[in-house]
Amino acid sequence: MPPSQYAPDESQAVRFSERTWLQGAFIAAVAYGMEVILYSMSSYWLCKARNTRNSKKNTGLIIYTTIMFVLGTLYIAALLQFTQDSFVDGRNIPGGPSAYETIMFSVPIDMLGNVTMVMLSWMCDIINVWRCVVIYSGSDVPIWIVCAIPFLLYVGSVVLGICFLKQVGATSQSPWSATGINFTIPYYSMSLALNILVTILIVVRLLLFRRRINKLLGKSHGAHYASLAAMIVESAAMYSSFALLFLVPFALHSPISQIFIQSLPPVQNVSTFLIIFRIAQGKGWSQDTITRTLAGQTTEYGRSGPREERQIRFRTINTTSTESQLRPETLDLPNLKADEVSNTASSGFIESGVEKLRTDHLEGS
Repeated sequence: MPPSQYAPDESQAVRFSERTWLQGAFIAAVAYGMEVILYSMSSYWLCKARNTRNSKKNTGLIIYTTIMFVLGTLYIAALLQFTQDSFVDGRNIPGGPSAYETIMFSVPIDMLGNVTMVMLSWMCDIINVWRCVVIYSGSDVPIWIVCAIPFLLYVGSVVLGICFLKQVGATSQSPWSATGINFTIPYYSMSLALNILVTILIVVRLLLFRRRINKLLGKSHGAHYASLAAMIVESAAMYSSFALLFLVPFALHSPISQIFIQSLPPVQNVSTFLIIFRIAQGKGWSQDTITRTLAGQTTEYGRSGPREERQIRFRTINTTSTESQLRPETLDLPNLKADEVSNTASSGFIESGVEKLRTDHLEGS
């Protein structure tokens, strides 16, 4: 703590409000650093995993995440510039930096942050709805029944987001000082309701999947699709938690809400990039996940079963010929690849063929 003689003239409440604004900017900057790392890793894996089968899908995800990253960069740049304006260039405004943050909410640099914040929310929410559709594809419940309410909530979120931007674009109509209808709580509540509903739907589906797989194949199969970490990532529960941390203090008129409203966009981007990163690595849920898992073809085993079952071994034959004459490289054998034959039966066939060729070779000599 600095000496008391250097403390500003503002009250404790005003200083606490200023601290929350500044701490929110710090948390947003940390989340943006995570966003940069996840975007780089996701783009790398999406490019690396591109082939003729998934080229369009991966290219589309790369373009989508790039747009999100650009919007996230614009948001953090606007946030940091506005924080600098309030705490450095405009700190002599009556009420201090906290008053500047509230009164100047509609200035161009802050409106850039507001617009990119709402656009990012729309883009991340539609990704969550898409993941819900993918995870419920192939289930006994029709997809339109499962996703009808999330889609309607998404449309409502878009409408309320436009109303929110119209509100904060007017002078002295920030979320903390609106004189008419304040669309802040309706807009964020709609987005939160969408994410909570999608979270519940995805977690229920993954739990049912894990129960089915454990019953049929044992606990080790399909674990990376239905683990606790997978549920948290696939359902974007991180953003739902942060949205709650903002809405509850905001409804109670607590300055603590100012910490979380600034970090919501980068946290939502991080949550979405984690989902895309799992997809890029082949760990995300896809439309044929159940089929591949039941067939024993998950990434843990590779394409044709466990690696050790695909090895080809030659029998040892006791003969009077020299060892060098019977080495496999001295025989004219076809160049067979292990993963082109089925595991146990094909290995026995190859061993029989090798033994016959060796016998013929000895009789000819």
